[in-house]
Amino acid sequence: MLFSRVDEAIDWIRTHKAEVALGMVVIIAGTAFVITTGGTGALILAPLAL
Repeated sequence: MLFSRVDEAIDWIRTHKAEVALGMVVIIAGTAFVITTGGTGALILAPLAL
């Protein structure tokens, strides 16, 4: 997914929570993030390290 702002990405993820897959790459303003889970099961956008 491509987003220009972080809040747009977060809103989209909240709305489509059942549809996102762990490991999915989200690009926000040219920076790649990967969707992962925290210890509590919360979805997290972590910067993708190359």
